[in-house]
Amino acid sequence: MATETPKPVEPVTIVETTQSRGNTSVGQLFAEMTAQVSTLIRNEIELTKVKAASMLKKLGIGAILLVVAAVFALYLLGWIFHTIELAFALIVPAWAASLITTSILLLIVLVLAGVGLVLVKKSQADKPNPQENINLSIAAVKKGLGK
Repeated sequence: MATETPKPVEPVTIVETTQSRGNTSVGQLFAEMTAQVSTLIRNEIELTKVKAASMLKKLGIGAILLVVAAVFALYLLGWIFHTIELAFALIVPAWAASLITTSILLLIVLVLAGVGLVLVKKSQADKPNPQENINLSIAAVKKGLGK
């Protein structure tokens, strides 16, 4: 992976506010202040960009590792059920062990699908309806204005 090094940021000159400024006019002071504020804002934006790039890089690597782990977990799940099937084969014939293991998987799938369907149907009750809310807001404003 290629790593990008952030651009060096120009150093900010710090002005002591307690020092005597002699013959400095208000216009010059205002110009210095606006320049310092502008530099501060630019530097804050640059710092935010560097932090965001660093965060996104770490987030991307973490997400990739999680996806790889999930793929291996799926393979592991297959081997776990194969092991269960082999354990059943010690007690019953191989065809019955396969049938029992498949039935267990089917039962798990049906329960998860049922719970998922119930949650999807419940989520429809919370479906946003912006048109209704806008109409309620318009009615409240009209009522408040006495129309």
